Parts: sequence; C-alpha cells; structure tokens
Amino acid sequence: MTEAPSIEDGLVPLAEILATVDLERSLTDRGQHADPRAAANDPLLGARVAVVRDPDGATIAVAEPTTEGRLAASLARHGEGPAGRYVGVPEEDGLEAFRRRAAAAGVGISGVAIGPFGPSVLVLDGPVSGPHLIVVERRSLPSGR
Repeated sequence: MTEAPSIEDGLVPLAEILATVDLERSLTDRGQHADPRAAANDPLLGARVAVVRDPDGATIAVAEPTTEGRLAASLARHGEGPAGRYVGVPEEDGLEAFRRRAAAAGVGISGVAIGPFGPSVLVLDGPVSGPHLIVVERRSLPSGR
C-alpha cells in the first residue's frame, strides 16, 4: 500500500516561528540589533514578526502577539518558544496550486494575507494554539535587467 502524498511535499523551509511576549527583549537576548518597530505584521498569526538570522545562519521569525489570535493562543498554551514554521511553495507552483492540493487532500487553509514573507496562507489542520504552518508564495526575483 502506498502512502498518500502530504500537502507539505515540495515545500521549502523559510523560517522557524519563535513566539515571545516581548519582541524587543527576545531580539536583544538573541544578540540582534533589529529595530522591533520595523517588524512586519502577520494577520494570520495576529502578530508582529521580526525576521532575523541566528549565529548558525538559520532564519528565525520572532513573533509577538498584537491580537488575541493564534500566536496569543500559542503563548497561553505553550509559553515562549517554537510556535511553527514559514514554508514556501516551489517557485513553479504558487499559492493557487497549493490551494488546489490542500483542497484535494481535504485540508483547510485560510484566505491569502500579506505577511513578513509576502502573500501567504495558514494551514488550518491542527489546534488554534499551533504549531502553525504558514505557506508563502515564493516569487522569483527579476534578473539584473
């Protein structure tokens, strides 16, 4: 018997989501000098998100709740720490192809919203408190022309 393909097949890791109650403190604790006021809004999480690199080169999305949304639920249930992932669709697909794949698999996803990595959807197959999987449309950068 063959296993059905997962909706995560082919998705590219972009960043781990790290939940915090204090964005500025968390950035300072990580040795980051990023301005927390420059954080991007993510309406899918109900959070502001600062994307930084760890010393080992990993991309981390440090997120602080701005609403009583999913990130607040993560913090209430699990405390500060890992809360999910941002992943990208293959460049040749796009979010529409991912939406069709999710629908065929019976997996609910949110509407499209603009977050720190661009247009994205939230996979709704799991508890409100996470872990959260946010799928981002990856767009090719134009060539040097």
